[in-house]
Amino acid sequence: MQLIRVYSNKESFQTVKFNENGLNFIVARQKELGASEKGKTYNGVGKSLLVRIIHFCMGAKVKGYKSFCDNLPGWEFYVDFSIGNKTYTAKRSTDNPQRIVLDGEELTLNKFNEKMESLCFNIPQDMAYLSFRSLLPFFIRPRKDSYVTYDKPGNVGSQYQTVLYNSFLLGLDVFLAQKKASIKKERDRIKELESNFKNDTLLRDFFTGDKDVMLTLVDLEERIKKLDEDLSGFKVAEDYNEVQIEADRIERQLFSLNSKLILIQNNIDKIDESLKIEPNMSKDDVKSVYEEANIHFSENLLKTLDELENFYDKLITNRKKRLLEQKNKLISDKESKTEVVKRLQKELDRLMKYLGDHQALDVFVALSNKSAELKTQRDNLKKYQDLQAEYKEKDRQLEKSQLELTEVTEKYLKEIEPEIAELRDYFRGLAKRFYPNSVAGLSIENNDGDNQLRFSIDAKIESDTSDGINSVKIFCYDLTVLFKGHNHNMNFIFHDSRLFDGIDERQKADIFRTVAEKFNGSNKQYIATVNQNQLNEIREQMKEEEYAEIIENNTVLTLTDEDPSAKLLGISVDISED
Repeated sequence: MQLIRVYSNKESFQTVKFNENGLNFIVARQKELGASEKGKTYNGVGKSLLVRIIHFCMGAKVKGYKSFCDNLPGWEFYVDFSIGNKTYTAKRSTDNPQRIVLDGEELTLNKFNEKMESLCFNIPQDMAYLSFRSLLPFFIRPRKDSYVTYDKPGNVGSQYQTVLYNSFLLGLDVFLAQKKASIKKERDRIKELESNFKNDTLLRDFFTGDKDVMLTLVDLEERIKKLDEDLSGFKVAEDYNEVQIEADRIERQLFSLNSKLILIQNNIDKIDESLKIEPNMSKDDVKSVYEEANIHFSENLLKTLDELENFYDKLITNRKKRLLEQKNKLISDKESKTEVVKRLQKELDRLMKYLGDHQALDVFVALSNKSAELKTQRDNLKKYQDLQAEYKEKDRQLEKSQLELTEVTEKYLKEIEPEIAELRDYFRGLAKRFYPNSVAGLSIENNDGDNQLRFSIDAKIESDTSDGINSVKIFCYDLTVLFKGHNHNMNFIFHDSRLFDGIDERQKADIFRTVAEKFNGSNKQYIATVNQNQLNEIREQMKEEEYAEIIENNTVLTLTDEDPSAKLLGISVDISED
């Protein structure tokens, strides 16, 4: 892939037309040095904005371009590029950033990136994380933090992804990298399962050794069996509570009736006692008493006694009659209530038998829940046992696989030693141009640590702690990937002027001499944005003829801040970096 042209539907835009091969410089001139790119805005002449526009047209996510689209309504940007002998045009508008038009065909971002992936990279199937968007930043670093480390030009989710991207572009076997990562993930998965079991309150004692799993399982099985047997013969009465209420009512009624029967019987007994009482003194007894006292009864008095005797006889007869009537009434009432008691007792006996043969639904539910709880405990313990067995077996198998994979990787790295040496020596040759007395090179080794990383890839330059050496390392690594890398059809490197910050004047000049040597006469492009102050430093290190040949003859666009029309967009606008 090579860049041909970047342009817009707006006439104010400064079209950028690239040299097909060799060097391409976009020069930024400013009245006041350092006036642009304050904070995180593109309020300078637009050289860094050009990088964002290219990524915008190359399928970058919308969320990183909200301010860009909001501040440039109605703008359309185009990038003409070639892959092999075919030329393509990608168009993306700020009004509809969810779509990209590729050679007249409107595509979603995913479809566009899938298309570009097939055109630019030889990514094997079923290889997660490798994509057009994850690999493109190695050839055109998109942001300021892309120039912090050589191996992380874009957004990287994990160290594994970083190693995977670099391994792929350097031509290493990514399946070996993927295999180790999958083994590590599997081991971590099993450890996480074990950790989850350890957090279970039921299992905590087993992990601490306070309980015996096997004995507890036997006990649980016995309890579950008994509960299940009880439940299998369980007769559930849905009306259990209603029957219980009715039985309680009848029982209260029986108690009341029995109390009344006792009172009735007591009254009958009292009547019987009353009926036994007879008067023990007659008229003759009274007369005899008086005669013994020498008192003579007249005829009238005797007549009165006869009347009195008759009165009392009649009174006693009436009393007996009344008591007998009361007794008969009580007996009738007793018999009536006794029949009711018998009937209610029979009904109560029936209800109590029903309640004895059945159980309430809530009791059944409670027993069922208890059985389910015990079964859950049993299943958790069995899972714990299975996990322990699985973990031990898996650990042995994974350890074995890991050792075998390490041996395979060692053998593989020995087999490709010539290719590794070529990468190492190319990087080393570039680095020596800048630091001839430093140990430098690109090392690729087998990583046998307990991690997801199959390869240890390190671009080394001694004393690489300074910003200048770090920038040189990025420069050397990017050229190594472009010229000696694998699995890509990329034929350009685009560096922002940030790369040259912190590098001394001599090394800046050596960078431009190096790209002139490496790219002129090749089928590849080197593109860079350069500040005028940086060019001034370079000019002091070169002869006029050399400077003109390398810089002036290959400057494809000059942007200034003298007037908005001389900036990239042709207008003044502040666009924050989302």
